[in-house]
Amino acid sequence: MTIKVDFLRNYPDCIETCANWEYMTWGKNYGWTRERVIAGYKSMTNKGNIEQAFVALSRNKPIGTVLLIENDHENYKQYRPWLAALYVVPEYRCRGIARKLVAMVEDFARSRGEDHLFLYTTSPNIYKGMGWQVTESFGEKSSQKFLMNTKLSRL
Repeated sequence: MTIKVDFLRNYPDCIETCANWEYMTWGKNYGWTRERVIAGYKSMTNKGNIEQAFVALSRNKPIGTVLLIENDHENYKQYRPWLAALYVVPEYRCRGIARKLVAMVEDFARSRGEDHLFLYTTSPNIYKGMGWQVTESFGEKSSQKFLMNTKLSRL
């Protein structure tokens, strides 16, 4: 299976699919509209936008997505930029696709001079395996979240 990871802007037909994954997984729980999420993804396909969307494809079919955004949590505005909305279609999980998507974001952030990346998650072990570190935990014990970061070494 050959997996390609690229900027979502190069695959405009995949924008609504990727946005729908975010909406269904997180957005509707936050009260966002599908239209708001799609508009956000469309803006992240503008080459000049500091925030960017990426897509993983198998046989030109989207199977995953991830974002590089300026901030993903109102209580941590001092940290930037953020890896966000990492999603892989369930039947493609555990095949290294998330790792490829994360690597793409890390490489792009590094190429524009970023030193660190941040994220928050309820599943820190996924990212620990990629070299990320827990900075702190927050939230209720039943829905605990973890603020994580990684230092981007220069190539």
